[in-house]
Amino acid sequence: MRKQIMQQITENLYNMEASGKVDLSILKLLDELRSMIKELKQKWLEDRNTESYYFYQGLRNIELMLDKMQDRFEHAPEKHDNPKIAEDSIALFKVVDDLLSITETNTINDQNVNKILYKTRDLRNAASRLNLIEPIEADVKMLDKDNIRYNFTPMMKNLDIPQDEDPAVTFGGESESNN
Repeated sequence: MRKQIMQQITENLYNMEASGKVDLSILKLLDELRSMIKELKQKWLEDRNTESYYFYQGLRNIELMLDKMQDRFEHAPEKHDNPKIAEDSIALFKVVDDLLSITETNTINDQNVNKILYKTRDLRNAASRLNLIEPIEADVKMLDKDNIRYNFTPMMKNLDIPQDEDPAVTFGGESESNN
C-alpha cells in the first residue's frame, strides 16, 4: 500500500513541477498517506517495547511535515508558491519513504532504532530548510497528550532505570541526603 501511495504522490508532484501549477488532487493522496500513518502510529503506541517510541515519533514527524505541506498546497496560488511547493515536497519524499519502510517492520533492534533516529533527524532538518514543518511549539500543541499518557505510562514503568535508595539531592550547590 505504501509503495502505491508514494508512487502516486511522487508522480503528482513531478507533474505539478513540470506544469508549474498546483493540482489540489494531491490533498486526497496526502489524506490516504495520513490514514496509513495513523494505523502505524497506533501499532507503535500499543507495542510495549520501550524502543517503540522512536518509531511513533518518526511517524509523528512525517505528520507534522504533511500538515505544513498541505497548508502550502492549499495556499500556493495566493502566496505565489507554484511550483516551489512541489519541488520542496519532491525533495522530502525519499526520506519519508525510507522512514515509512522502517516503521512498517515489526523488528525492533538497535539497527532499526538507529535508522529511525537518523531518518527522523534528516527529515526534520530538510523539512525545516524547505519550510515544510511546523515549529516545535506547534508540535507540542497538537500532541494527543491523553492518548500518549494512556499508552506510554505502562511502558515507562517497565524502564530499567537504577534507583538509589538514598539519592543525593543538590540544593544551591550543596549536596543533601534525602532522609
